[in-house]
Amino acid sequence: MRVFPWIFVLLTASCVSSFADLATAAEPREPAKLTHVVSEDYTQPPSPQRAIRSLFSNNQDRVYAARQRVARASYVASKVQAGDVQPVDYSVLSNAAGEQYMEGEIVEGTIIEGDVMMPGHATAGIYEQGMHVDGGCTSCQGGGCESCETCGDSCNTWCVPICFSLSLEDLSVRAGVEGFKGPLNRGVDGSFGFLYGINWGTPFFGKSSGLGFQLGINGSSTNMHEASFTDKSRNQFFMTAGLFRRVDWGWQGGVVLDYMSDDWYYSLTSSQIRGELSWKFQSRNEFGFWFTASDHVSTVNALITPQGSSTPLTISQNYQPNNMFAFFYRTPLDICGGEMRFSGGWTEDRMGLLSADMNIPVTQCLAVETNFLYLIPRDSNNRPTPYVDETWNVGFNLVWYPRACSAASAGKSYYRPLFNTATNGTFSMYPTN
Repeated sequence: MRVFPWIFVLLTASCVSSFADLATAAEPREPAKLTHVVSEDYTQPPSPQRAIRSLFSNNQDRVYAARQRVARASYVASKVQAGDVQPVDYSVLSNAAGEQYMEGEIVEGTIIEGDVMMPGHATAGIYEQGMHVDGGCTSCQGGGCESCETCGDSCNTWCVPICFSLSLEDLSVRAGVEGFKGPLNRGVDGSFGFLYGINWGTPFFGKSSGLGFQLGINGSSTNMHEASFTDKSRNQFFMTAGLFRRVDWGWQGGVVLDYMSDDWYYSLTSSQIRGELSWKFQSRNEFGFWFTASDHVSTVNALITPQGSSTPLTISQNYQPNNMFAFFYRTPLDICGGEMRFSGGWTEDRMGLLSADMNIPVTQCLAVETNFLYLIPRDSNNRPTPYVDETWNVGFNLVWYPRACSAASAGKSYYRPLFNTATNGTFSMYPTN
């Protein structure tokens, strides 16, 4: 398939870049000579110039960013040593070795010195989640649900009778536009309209488990001015739920269930399993593999009126979700706190796959999220009209973080959703007959 040489070139280049970053990260640091760095105000949102520059950051930029984090850690340590703040034991992170936070201080980018940072540890090494610690709330740990009731809003959690923590820190709300096309468009008109939804992540029965749970819902309204073969608008509903695990270094992954309801000149429902597994390097770059899998077949029975014809045409056809398989490379955007991912692979129906997605903070509470996917149809005697099978999706969304109110910090939380809620870019259908 013609797309595969380009995929190999992309993966090879990404591999070389990752190992170069890993070697750079191993260089010794001298935080004592970087005291001027801590004078910068890290609570301010990134400027547009910094956000754009982060897309093309080189090794020197990443070394500078790493030195900034080390300098901030040295500054906090000097405050503790001077007695300006009193360290307290934060019981939520009792499983980590030797972590201590300052009461009433905002800690962001602080290095937590355990014995050794080991692969797969989510609370050792560099902990990058900015958070406020006041020592008064145990988030359902130890004191039971009564502790959350006494803390009030400072807890940022809700507790149901079984004491399941419902944290709102990793809640995001998105709205934007999307354009897409697939076999259900019958090779004629594409679909364009608006996307809106929420995505939420939380520790799964406490942070001691190391697992996160996520739940997301998306709605889509497209073809609002009809199509050439039908006078109906298209409305879709997506839901995603599952488990995941994030780490500083080592194996990271998860699995979710996607559900879709699609109402146009037909009505169909379908579901699929989506998962990913990746190895995260100490330089925080990732190489991994993601997939979608389903054998759910939906039958479309409908009447359409082809363009230029006055006679309705009866359609009866079976559709199934595309089973997709792709390798990916994901990297953080050190300057602005976002991340981007590039993927290349194939489908069970032997189509090529190219995709990318990106999240870039633009203010304290807002981020821009973009994505695209293209399934390249194959030419064969069995597929005389490959343009009918052509599948693509392009999305542009504005994401709001209502509780964390720091788009950059939200991008560093261990319990932010690992998967985006399903859209037409991760959930597409193809005909089976």
